[in-house]
Amino acid sequence: MAARSTERLLNLLIALVSRERGYTRAELREAVPSYAESASDEAFERMFERDKAELRDLGYPIEEVSEDPLFPDDTHGHRYRIPRGSFTLPPLQFTAEESAVLALAANAWTDASLGELARRALRKLEPAIGGLPDDDAPPLLQPTLTAHEPSFEPLLSAVVRHREVRFDYLARSTDQLTTRRLRPWGIGSRYGNWYVVGWDLDRKDSRTFRLSRIMSDVTVTRKEFDPPEGFSMNEALSHMVSHAPARTVAVLARPGHALMLRRMASRQQPAAAAGEWDRLHIPFAETEILAEEIAAAGPGVVVPEDGDGTAPTMQAEVRAAVVRRLGSAAAAVAAFRGVPVDWTVKSRKGTRNKLSTADHLSRLLEIVRWVYAHQGAELEETARRFGITDQELIADLNTLFVCGKPGHMPDQLIDASWDDGHVYLSNADELSDPVRLTQPEASALLVGLQTLRTVPGGDSEAVASAIAKVAGAAGDAGVLANAVGARPITDTPAPALADVMATVRRAVEERRRIRIRYVVPSRDELTERVVDPVQVFSSNTHWYVRAWCLTSEGMRNFRLDRISSVEDAGPAGERPAAQEAAAASPPAPGTPDTVEVVLVTDRRSRWIADQYHATRTAVVRLPGGPRTGAAADHEAALIGFQTVEAVCALVTRYGGQLAVAGPDDVAAQVELWVNSALSAYRTSEQP
Repeated sequence: MAARSTERLLNLLIALVSRERGYTRAELREAVPSYAESASDEAFERMFERDKAELRDLGYPIEEVSEDPLFPDDTHGHRYRIPRGSFTLPPLQFTAEESAVLALAANAWTDASLGELARRALRKLEPAIGGLPDDDAPPLLQPTLTAHEPSFEPLLSAVVRHREVRFDYLARSTDQLTTRRLRPWGIGSRYGNWYVVGWDLDRKDSRTFRLSRIMSDVTVTRKEFDPPEGFSMNEALSHMVSHAPARTVAVLARPGHALMLRRMASRQQPAAAAGEWDRLHIPFAETEILAEEIAAAGPGVVVPEDGDGTAPTMQAEVRAAVVRRLGSAAAAVAAFRGVPVDWTVKSRKGTRNKLSTADHLSRLLEIVRWVYAHQGAELEETARRFGITDQELIADLNTLFVCGKPGHMPDQLIDASWDDGHVYLSNADELSDPVRLTQPEASALLVGLQTLRTVPGGDSEAVASAIAKVAGAAGDAGVLANAVGARPITDTPAPALADVMATVRRAVEERRRIRIRYVVPSRDELTERVVDPVQVFSSNTHWYVRAWCLTSEGMRNFRLDRISSVEDAGPAGERPAAQEAAAASPPAPGTPDTVEVVLVTDRRSRWIADQYHATRTAVVRLPGGPRTGAAADHEAALIGFQTVEAVCALVTRYGGQLAVAGPDDVAAQVELWVNSALSAYRTSEQP
């Protein structure tokens, strides 16, 4: 059925492109084989309307022209056509620097569907790029993007299509669940969190929503709207952060503990006597982000009621946020400890979405354009280019072979041959021109480009010009770039991080060895390492260096904002075979596993299974069990961690979103950690 749908769409496209005066609906029903087989007029009408929408979403502007000016609303008298040239890529030329950043942006997404959109955009731009880079040569610097939240893709679609949405939202301070109706103007990220900004139809005002607090599926309605002229997602997010009042909170920390919080502090007051705690003064912009960091530090820190000079309301606000997070974590830990997991009940990770008709048609059209430009390309090379098997490519060529202009006589069909292991296509001239980027394709590529602007100390001139050209390739005058936060930003990295990034990048490029002092949050420990760095990469807004650690004799990833100092240590050593093999594998944040833990996650934290490379996942249904609002069934994930402390910090950081089901000794340690952290807030005595 899927193949027949793709054939129908392709035959309709060829018909609309090949005849300048177009076709009426009645003529199309006769000209397109699948339409002629429709059981009724109503079935044909529904099919035709769906197909028109699919082709328009793929970037083909279908014109509807009334033949009778006296009855312009009579659609049965309309002629439909796609003017030749209306869908082709505008004249573009990318410089070598722009081509390089485009390749980085296209490969930034770790999500399969968004990554495919970005790579499809890159393939469409290839004629203007002058060839794609060699995938076998990993870049020395590579940003990566992950949209953990299930709401990201439907919201991105609604933003680019200007459609109203509806979802259930968990309020930041009250944990109250409400249904919100929104006209989404833009989507973007700041400090590791994704946000959508738009017009709240019930509050009659603009609002910003954090995607991690959206607790239901996002319903995209058919109601369209016009976004405000001049809207900029970057300006909206920068306003949210930069115009917040200068705020500071006081935090008490055990001597020698809370090393990450100490790095964030603007001022520290050491303990006056033995048994007392140090006082840290920490500046912050968003309460919940700071509360995550404090909660993750566990029993080693507490937010006192007395801020010692800080604003009482701010002190109380942060303290309440931490207590709420720890309380939710304690409740979840108690509820899920020891819960049985049936690993035969597979989670959504065990199912793979079938290729949609639109995606299949898009791939067929890409194959036509590629082969037309590379007649005689090897079958194996062509299949590899599109990420499919030889058999899948042959099936696609067979589909092309039975499609063509209305009449479908032998001289009207696409001619495809591959008998000698080389692919040739002809009689498809109408489909061989490079096509404009669709808005979803351009959006995925633009968000990837935006991540390159956040490289500390990076030069964004090539990125800025690439963004402008990509927006133009989608037929966009800047509205789309503004909506997905791909316009210039004013945020600047901390000088210390910029210095670390510059030194590390130079070491990667010049193959130098470096000595670093590194904070290990899971052990709350400052360590010294000597490493040979091979690549700098990012995961959303956090930047890492991938390096061969001489102490561990293995490849490790170090987060740059956790490096307290870095210095040159001479030329890098010769890479042994094990190091070469490890360097060739894809980078991913994390460290070697030593403790296997069964985590139970709710809808908000299911991304953890992907981020931490779960080896098994399963659905956990708990009728009558604890649920947060409209959260869906929980899932279990078997994940390896380097230390139990890392598990503890994860549970308190995302209070209430996840818990440990087993093994029991790990669950007991996590429960003790959470309750010990919470007990400091349940007593009138301060440390």
